[in-house]
Amino acid sequence: MWARIILLSLCVLMIASAIHFDPARQRSLLLARPAEGPHLKLMTWNIGYAEMEDDSRAHTKDLQMVAQTILRNDPDAVALQELTGPDQLKALLGYLKGKYGGAVATPGSADRVEAVLVKSQNDRKASFERVAAGERFFVAAEFQSQSKAPQIVFVSAHADAFSSARRRVFTGDVVDWSHTQPNNALVFIAGDFNFELRSTDDSHLYSDNVKNDSEAYSYLLKYFRDLGRDASDTAVNDRRIDYVFGPTEAVFLRKADVLRGTGAEQMDHWPVIVEIALEKE
Repeated sequence: MWARIILLSLCVLMIASAIHFDPARQRSLLLARPAEGPHLKLMTWNIGYAEMEDDSRAHTKDLQMVAQTILRNDPDAVALQELTGPDQLKALLGYLKGKYGGAVATPGSADRVEAVLVKSQNDRKASFERVAAGERFFVAAEFQSQSKAPQIVFVSAHADAFSSARRRVFTGDVVDWSHTQPNNALVFIAGDFNFELRSTDDSHLYSDNVKNDSEAYSYLLKYFRDLGRDASDTAVNDRRIDYVFGPTEAVFLRKADVLRGTGAEQMDHWPVIVEIALEKE
């Protein structure tokens, strides 16, 4: 009897010690601590409607609400998905009262586009680039959040909702493009990747969705950190398909939130916001 109690106690002690001294846990805490360097707040939001709606793209009547959400949270940059085109971006920028500039991606054959917004700075202008990836396009902004802060490259991306093979190619092209950026730039990739990373998410029997998406996600994690990993689901049906990926070093995560309940009733995504501190040079 006593031998069993002693063995049980030793087992509990070993588990507690492993948890306490787990290097991955310590590494996570290290990367999460605030730094004294410049702070940066990033948002990503798919503002389209659920697929059962007649038009699942963003609706112009919702743009004032979208602008109010952005102004209330005051991010330095915003990645948006599923706009209809430049006219909606122009309307949104008007509701933002000149506090942001932005650009939309090249539509290609799609009927919807991504957009990226950057908070306006009198002495620092953002530049924008539209890039092909697989059969789709994404848009990127380059800017400085503060004077003497590192150069930021912020991507707004939207991977295919219906083909994991196309998602995999698209993700690879986005990551490979990130390698072409200057070494001193900090690259962040945000958007709706539609990854199905759990077998319970895969509703298509005998498909390669989980395999393709797991490999695409792993390729991202080879070079980037999933900054919103510990936040909640980002879309209806308990799905986490909206991400903000950032550098593995020189970035300290302060907070990651999903603004559940935000948006029009027909929207099926919620905004994701991450706040980080940049390591002082």
